[in-house]
Amino acid sequence: MRRWLRLLPAALLIGCSSLDEGEAGIVALEVRTPVPEIVEVGETLQLTAVPLDANGDSVAAPVAWRTPDNTLSVGETTGLVTGLLPGTGGVQATSGSLSSAVIDLAVVAPADTLVLVGDSVVTSPAEPGTATLTVRLDSRNPAGAAGARPVLFEITRPTAAPLQVTLAGGALTQAVQSGGDGSAAVTVARVAGTAVPDSVFVVVSATRTRGAVVPGSGQRFIVLFQ
Repeated sequence: MRRWLRLLPAALLIGCSSLDEGEAGIVALEVRTPVPEIVEVGETLQLTAVPLDANGDSVAAPVAWRTPDNTLSVGETTGLVTGLLPGTGGVQATSGSLSSAVIDLAVVAPADTLVLVGDSVVTSPAEPGTATLTVRLDSRNPAGAAGARPVLFEITRPTAAPLQVTLAGGALTQAVQSGGDGSAAVTVARVAGTAVPDSVFVVVSATRTRGAVVPGSGQRFIVLFQ
């Protein structure tokens, strides 16, 4: 379910004829934007705008949409935004002589796949007992890194107390923001004073901007301390 958190006031367009209550009763446009204000290339995002009268009640009047940017497109009558190119794009709603503030949206390359960097089986000396695991988020459109996205690393074995291995902060799970090259890494560390585990399983996953699971999620690293 989308959350609508931001309301954008409308401003009169200079040089346009006024739209007073004698014509349609509209004095403002209430524009609702989703969180996060991000759209992926090839993804669609629905914006809505409600004309309001002086009492704050909605008015049945047509709303049009426009954008000056080539990073995205917007349906003139629907408010449906489509990401076209990575960058930033602005969208504005209008009704008669009223226009909303510009809604700025970040357009990002889609996270099309999650890739394990290097071998899925990692061998590390029992002392000092650390291993670094790296993944990468790739995009096909445009081809290259998907950019900054959260990636979840989770130790699924062993998990019984006392913990023999952990991620940062002594946790079994850690969310890491990928860098501009699409890569994200964690360090698996043995807990001092515990037995050396036979093997450590670390599962990785990521989601796209609107919550869809990135293909490749669910893969795992196996860490062997020897």
